Amino acid sequence: MLATEILEQEIPQLRRDDMVAQGIDWMDDHKVTHLPVAEGRRFFGVISEDNLLDIDDSSEPISKHLSLLTRAYVFEDEHVFEVLKRVREYNLSLIPILDRKEHYKGVITVAHLLHTIAEMPVVKSPGSVIVMDMHPQDYTLTRIVNILESEDAKVLGAFVSKSLENNMIELTIKVNKLNVQSLLMALQRHGYSITAFYDKSNNDDDYLDRYNNLMNYLNV
Repeated sequence: MLATEILEQEIPQLRRDDMVAQGIDWMDDHKVTHLPVAEGRRFFGVISEDNLLDIDDSSEPISKHLSLLTRAYVFEDEHVFEVLKRVREYNLSLIPILDRKEHYKGVITVAHLLHTIAEMPVVKSPGSVIVMDMHPQDYTLTRIVNILESEDAKVLGAFVSKSLENNMIELTIKVNKLNVQSLLMALQRHGYSITAFYDKSNNDDDYLDRYNNLMNYLNV
């Protein structure tokens, strides 16, 4: 799914001649802490609520404070995971979307982005979670997927996190099976270390809920 497919047009864009107070009011109205500054298709940047609240005279135009803008954006043909990565990088409540000529197209809010991710099959589909740790040189996702598929399982999604303590990596995989005992044995036969699993048998609904909500948010 690309950024252009989930664009939002309801969020207003500030113009350079708009007053600081206007920006604060719009942020409050739309429950965001950032707004794009753009005129037509010309994009200038993003301004934050904190920046605006620090300005003593709220009747001043945005044009007097262009140095406060952040040039954060995502191109319309980039994947939604890139949108998520950029939002995290700049700690934004929304991200402007531009075309490849850097013309302003609209924004995507974090709330809308997370709703979109929550509707993806990797999150919505029933299944179980397997967590493994391994040395980086032992990580080959294709091999692991082949092992799981040989047990008639389908991998719905996966992400990798790194341990700062022991230089190991942790691989978290969601599969379509509700009971993973045969999968665990197959992985162990191939030398993989299982650190945790969450399926119907151990009924850890809390972990599964958190996984389903955050799987694609943690390490994109």
